[in-house]
Amino acid sequence: MKYTFFIIFIMIGFTACNFTKPHEKVAQEQAQHAGLSADAKSHFDATFISPAVNFAQYKKLKVDDLDLTQAKIIKPDTQAIGQDLWELNDEDKHYYQAKYSAAVQKSLFDSGLYLTATDVGVDTLRLKAKITQIAPHASKDDFKGRPNLMKVYSEGFGRMTVVFEIYDSVSDKLVATATDEHDLGSIWEENNRAQNNLQIRLAFDFWLNNLGKELAETAKK
Repeated sequence: MKYTFFIIFIMIGFTACNFTKPHEKVAQEQAQHAGLSADAKSHFDATFISPAVNFAQYKKLKVDDLDLTQAKIIKPDTQAIGQDLWELNDEDKHYYQAKYSAAVQKSLFDSGLYLTATDVGVDTLRLKAKITQIAPHASKDDFKGRPNLMKVYSEGFGRMTVVFEIYDSVSDKLVATATDEHDLGSIWEENNRAQNNLQIRLAFDFWLNNLGKELAETAKK
């Protein structure tokens, strides 16, 4: 009996260690199609880089606006019947874009890693970023999500998933991609708009700081 339990434990542990999240699988398939290789020392859940590209040649970066059009909202378990669905309105989108742009500026430009580019060039990369999933832990803190002005407490705001795609600006060929699912807070506290917005800002700061590290390290290889 002890021997059987030991074998099952090892098999379960092995399976857990090799579990690939859905967003990682999507990135892996895209990377394989583009001829990219996995980065064993990734700062994200998964990073794939072209082994044929000399990243040291790129001195400038052209940045697209944050893409929120493909963001899938996972309905929170606490959302009551009759409440409006959790969705990103124009104010939310503006806030996400502003915090993304601020994080890009701080980690990729103010750091001296790249110069700002507005056009294509042989020394220029193009960065695209998109939020693919938002999984909030509670109904949205507005009149539609909480019509009774109730207070809600949760262990963090939820989870959010990002995908970064980096292209050679001249050929428009994908040369690197990364994806990551981030916990938006981890402590029990009041789930309100102010705390939610804080966690969104911290997520973008975290992601862009790691992207800067990833690109700097890749350029030195």
